[in-house]
Amino acid sequence: MSNVTVTLPSNLAPTAAPLLLGYLFNWGLYGVLSCQVYIYYVAFPSDKRLSKCLVYGIYLIETIQTILITHEAFDEYAKGFGNLDALDAQGLKPIAVPIFTGIVSCTVQMYYGRRLAIVSGSRLLGLTVAVVALIQGSAAITQGVQAYLLKQFSVLATKAFVSCTIWLAGSALCDVIIAVCMTYVLLDTRSGIPTTRALISRVVRLVIETGCLTALAAIVDLTLFLVLPGRSYHGTVALVLAKLYSNSLLVIFNNRIHLSFEMRDYGSTTPTTSNIIFVEPTEFRHSTTITSVGGLEYDLSTIKSHFRVDTSKRLSDIEEL
Repeated sequence: MSNVTVTLPSNLAPTAAPLLLGYLFNWGLYGVLSCQVYIYYVAFPSDKRLSKCLVYGIYLIETIQTILITHEAFDEYAKGFGNLDALDAQGLKPIAVPIFTGIVSCTVQMYYGRRLAIVSGSRLLGLTVAVVALIQGSAAITQGVQAYLLKQFSVLATKAFVSCTIWLAGSALCDVIIAVCMTYVLLDTRSGIPTTRALISRVVRLVIETGCLTALAAIVDLTLFLVLPGRSYHGTVALVLAKLYSNSLLVIFNNRIHLSFEMRDYGSTTPTTSNIIFVEPTEFRHSTTITSVGGLEYDLSTIKSHFRVDTSKRLSDIEEL
């Protein structure tokens, strides 16, 4: 049997490193997501069915994606070690990256759009977010189908330029719309009560941070795709984009634990019914257990039962738990 000698480039890092880093970051963020889903499962067993289906459905998709990219990493860096064709082959990445990312990002954005419509009272605003989310999600799925048919990673910049550009640009645009509109609506509903202002400010900060994170990631991915065509640099960001969306969503859900602890009079050692405020788009009501901000419900009694919080403690003591 004759031996075939293949001459490899002196430096494989520009070709192999971006995808390897993307795989590693994806696995790391999947671990973070798993912890967040467990916290959600423990802290909010009485959430609405829609919220539970959203969280667990996205987690299932992310689990399948992680399995698929693990298979791809094994093929590229174990079975195909030293083979440039293995690094350039698409394999299952079109399903794991653009298609699953488009599904996750579209679902999360449409959920935010629904909540935005609730708190703002404007169906047009929610519909706008939904339309942009559907456009970018459809473009992502189209790009995935094109990539699967093309078989080669290096030709995406020329063969799937339009679909990839619409996908990433639309995703960033939708995130910016959600962050800006939600911030404006929440700031517009603030009352003169100090605790309510503090709660709304924290929600606004979270919306801005999570929205800007996913928008920035999409913009970086699009920039690398356009500026460095034929290279795999944008693959690093593309491989983690879905995990960023899912983790951002869980941050919003699980942050209700901290928000519920903060909804009390500052410096007060004895809780009263006025310590917890029920926030709606146009009015403020008093309740002892349930709080709603941005359409999400905050059940303090459920949180106390799971974390064994003594409501007689000061806020500074609770924050140490």
